[in-house]
Amino acid sequence: MKRNIGNVLIGLAYILFFGICCIYYYRMAIMYSSSLGTYFSDLPNHIASGVNGSGYSIVELAYGFIVNKLHLGYKTIAVFISFMTVGTTFLTYLLMRKIAPETNQFFLHVFAFVCMFVMPFYLPKINEFRYLGLQCGTIWHNTTYTGMRFAAILLFVFYYDWINRYLERFNVKDFILFTILLCIVNMMKPNFIVAFGPAMLAVMIGDIVHSKGKGIKNWFAFGIPVLLSLVILIYEYKMLFPPEEASSTGSAIGFSIAYVLRLRAKHPVISLLQSAAFPLTVLIWNRKQLVKDRFFRISWLTWLSGLLEFLFIHEEGFRKDHGNLSWGYSFCIYLVFLVSLSWFLKNIKIFYEDYRKENSIQSYFSNHKKECIYTFIAAFFLIWHLYCGLDFFWLLVHGASFTI
Repeated sequence: MKRNIGNVLIGLAYILFFGICCIYYYRMAIMYSSSLGTYFSDLPNHIASGVNGSGYSIVELAYGFIVNKLHLGYKTIAVFISFMTVGTTFLTYLLMRKIAPETNQFFLHVFAFVCMFVMPFYLPKINEFRYLGLQCGTIWHNTTYTGMRFAAILLFVFYYDWINRYLERFNVKDFILFTILLCIVNMMKPNFIVAFGPAMLAVMIGDIVHSKGKGIKNWFAFGIPVLLSLVILIYEYKMLFPPEEASSTGSAIGFSIAYVLRLRAKHPVISLLQSAAFPLTVLIWNRKQLVKDRFFRISWLTWLSGLLEFLFIHEEGFRKDHGNLSWGYSFCIYLVFLVSLSWFLKNIKIFYEDYRKENSIQSYFSNHKKECIYTFIAAFFLIWHLYCGLDFFWLLVHGASFTI
């Protein structure tokens, strides 16, 4: 009975979330005016690019297909984006279920929703904005990012199993599916593979060294899909950086020391901590899992790779101040929140089992001080992240700009 009630509540939550997203994205598309302002976003430009055929992303091409071929309007586009948004929530649940299989399914769904809303701490006296100058995986105004995140989490649902067995078993079906999924992600946005590729390579090198060359054929087969998917980036590079838009240096990509990070953050280092306090706390507590758990390791290596890209690479030319090369790190933040939420649930389950073995609450606190301190700090940070995210989303759906 309780399980049925839980399933109904989760189903209603998905339906409600889908409905809110449909209204929100439709208002973004038509730039609806409200008491808080115009629904400002990148969506109108993305739709225009798709309609006139100048878009580089498959998301933009989908908008053009909806308008030019199906002769449907912005409401259909809003439904399409909402499907990717709500679909990401469900895929997040599926991935969390793989990471923490013994956790109650209802709580996994709840934490999948939590993952969709967490935002950096809002500290206006330190860094004045809620979004600008900070880093987060919860981005509502850019729908090509929405598509990339959806496709990347779908890929990770399968990748979780592959990474744990590919040296022993990686067949033709796996090869084809991996290639297709990587191509789809890259067709959404090129930023994902720039962060994920180096992390995957690092883990694979460690695997083949540890196995002393055993499974070398599968090792090569597992890496080839990444190389094949990179062909798409050539097309996207030409679309994003045409010769007529080249900078005075003749280069589309520049190198610096945290140019984008310093651009809008008064206190750049603190902004990094504001944005990832909870996952960093979970990482510190579960640091031994970097050696033991391959998916935990590659997730954090992907985060590190995305962070290095964010810190040291930027666009040149008129897009230099747009921060477009930060999209990859935004996804990395989403990924480590997802992984950290899963591990936090696993930690709580272990702590609860230890608590049941004690004779009293006082006895547990006395014997498990570190666990109690970690749980309190992590829970506090998580609630703070979630509050800031829900507050931000409430303002957005009522018409406020993401630049507030």
